[in-house]
Amino acid sequence: MYPLTPADLPPDLQRRVRRHALSPGQILVQQGEKANSLFWVASGQVRLASFLKHQMITYYFVKPGDLFGESTLHFDTYGCTAIAEVPSEVIAIPKLPFTLALQQSPELSQRYLDNLSYRFHTLKSLLELRSINSGRDRILHYLMQRLPAGQTTLALDKPLKEVASELALTPEAFSRLLTRLQNEGIISRKKRSITVSRSWLDGIAN
Repeated sequence: MYPLTPADLPPDLQRRVRRHALSPGQILVQQGEKANSLFWVASGQVRLASFLKHQMITYYFVKPGDLFGESTLHFDTYGCTAIAEVPSEVIAIPKLPFTLALQQSPELSQRYLDNLSYRFHTLKSLLELRSINSGRDRILHYLMQRLPAGQTTLALDKPLKEVASELALTPEAFSRLLTRLQNEGIISRKKRSITVSRSWLDGIAN
């Protein structure tokens, strides 16, 4: 899928976008704040989260090239808090002019719909993953989903603590479960890669 970018916006709307340089831990918008824009991540990474009784609940991480805050087109306030994980640049697109541009451009509307469909599929997979009760099985399902076809090694493209957040596990619990899987002979680890035992994979296939 070719992602929607600010360069795809009409020229008059491109002139109205605003750039935000964020430092690690800096909050871009807070849950419940009046929503005036949706956002596109130019660089870095943004965590979308909510806070419940002083506990942070992470929904997902937004990577460069991705939109977030699309719900602002239909709601008056932001549904979650956006926090920079690393030094990041985020482009704010004013929602009212963007809505008008969607109404006037079928091509832009189709591109936007494609992005929403991709986001829905990604979140659906994440929810299915988090619905698995056993943390051990959750990790194995995560690995099976992402292993390249015909291969046994997955090169992680993110820190382990971020993978733990996606799996709704604490970093400590995630580390313990990885150690358990190693002791069971199901996986082995080397820096930022995890290798799944061929004999275990063959047993699953059979």
